[in-house]
Amino acid sequence: MTNPFFRPASTPQDVWTYGGFWIRVVAYVIDSIVLWAVLGLLGMLLVPPSLSISIFDPQSMGGSGGDYRISYIQPADYTILSSTPHLHWNGNGLFELITLLLPAAYYIMFEASSLQATPGKIMCSMRVTDLYGNRITLLRAAGRYFGKYLSALICGVGFLMVMWTQRKQGLHDILAGTCVIRREARAAAPTPPQWGG
Repeated sequence: MTNPFFRPASTPQDVWTYGGFWIRVVAYVIDSIVLWAVLGLLGMLLVPPSLSISIFDPQSMGGSGGDYRISYIQPADYTILSSTPHLHWNGNGLFELITLLLPAAYYIMFEASSLQATPGKIMCSMRVTDLYGNRITLLRAAGRYFGKYLSALICGVGFLMVMWTQRKQGLHDILAGTCVIRREARAAAPTPPQWGG
């Protein structure tokens, strides 16, 4: 299904179609790997190792004397799983803030850039456009990103809408007025046979 509003493809054999559900899932997995790698590296750089000291109460453990355990945990231990006293130092929350803001910046900046796509979408030959095939603004990209939370909130049905809507739009695409398009190679028409002469 092609749209006459889309810009011409780079070669006559290419055609733009709407990006389907499964190819978008592949692009999402690629983008997730990129984000995990960046966040993992930042986590190693920004989150200092924590020292967790647990002091066991001899009566509650059924022992005769006090048991002490000092463990070195990397990265910081965020949970307390027992009622024994724990000493935790988790840093200042900078990493937690980055884990919230980096994915938003990643998707918004890439999709509103001249690339019109995240690295995952680029690898899958896709772009995010407005309804006429034009580059989207930062505001529209932000609306699309935060609309994904609404798509997820209704048990993922907003994402599944890509399977049955005419332009293969998820709820977040419809709300933001965007489409995901994909370049596909069209086989060249065979040359007609030359008859005698």
